Amino acid sequence: MLLEVVLHDRAPWREHLLPMAFTRPVGAFRIGILTLQEKWQLLFDVPVGFYTEPYLQEKFHGPSSSATYLVVRANLCPTMDLVNTLCTLEEGCVLEKDGDWIAYKINKWSPQPERSTLKVHNFEGELRRIQFLEDIYLENAKQIVFDFNLLTKDKTSSPLHPSNLVIGDNLYVGTNVEAFGCTFNTAQGPIYIANDVLIEQGSHLRGPIAIGKGARVKMGSRLYPNVSVGPKATIGGEVNNTVMWENSAKGHDGYLGCAVIGEGCNLGAGTSNSNLQNNWKAIKLYDYKLVDWRKTERKKVGAFMGDFAMCGINSSITTGAVIGVGVQLSMSNIIPKFVPDFSWMTDEKQETYVWNKFEDMLKERGGMINEEIQETDLRILWEVYCLTRREEN
Repeated sequence: MLLEVVLHDRAPWREHLLPMAFTRPVGAFRIGILTLQEKWQLLFDVPVGFYTEPYLQEKFHGPSSSATYLVVRANLCPTMDLVNTLCTLEEGCVLEKDGDWIAYKINKWSPQPERSTLKVHNFEGELRRIQFLEDIYLENAKQIVFDFNLLTKDKTSSPLHPSNLVIGDNLYVGTNVEAFGCTFNTAQGPIYIANDVLIEQGSHLRGPIAIGKGARVKMGSRLYPNVSVGPKATIGGEVNNTVMWENSAKGHDGYLGCAVIGEGCNLGAGTSNSNLQNNWKAIKLYDYKLVDWRKTERKKVGAFMGDFAMCGINSSITTGAVIGVGVQLSMSNIIPKFVPDFSWMTDEKQETYVWNKFEDMLKERGGMINEEIQETDLRILWEVYCLTRREEN
């Protein structure tokens, strides 16, 4: 039978990754240049499916009815050590690390490894995994390097206009890329520019950096190491240690750092976030699974914004902020450390975004960017809306 990779996240640990995991499986997270699914697809050259929350399976298809299944814990970032081990994993075996399974290979679908019937192998290498929200940007630089090597092997970079300054030789440029009068510094890590990207004049990029297909880097942007910009996203101002997913926009001046921005978000002009407390103490983040604050043991942690969350001009986002899916923020005060999903928050009040108005906004937005929201995406957002309302009550 043909081999099929299945990224498994129907498990309690995925709740630590909310709100980002409300609207997609963990295996569809973008980290580095590619999504986790895209990485495994390139590495194994086989179909890659998901075993995830039921309401997500319509869009993110599950295992086929007949195959040899290599089931991989979806929050694992591939390394060559792990890939080589999985390539040699035999059917009827489970791979474990510190008593937890990380992969198993079977010829009849099972949602969990039956340890009593499988031969156990221990993985001796180092695991890179996304356990908590901050791991998305903490692992991002290494994954940019991994993906860069995966994507650029035996490929030739397109030339840049001579008005640009390139430092080092670790730059890959796709087709139909426009850039004039910019600097690309690859001395500390690679820079990957996908097809159809616009990099406006006076922008400065210092790798490792990844700019996705059809993205736009606004005039005079300063992108420091460890920045990934998703397809069709817009970035501007000063950005550091940040992962921004598809179709989101921070198009103006302001600082964004140690942050993860979901799909379809918008940060108003002048918006900045803090990633360091004035007391220099380790930062706590709101954790959906704990329904409480979790100690990160890190002193620099910025902002996390779920899909289709938006904030107005000159927004000030506090250190270690978690902003839910579909949030609308219009505040002159500092935005709180946790904003529940589908909140409409101003200085005067906080209320729940009415679903019909939220849906109308998405349709208006789709018309403006010439990309209508799909019915499957609306159904997922409706499920999240209902789920988060039930949890509030």
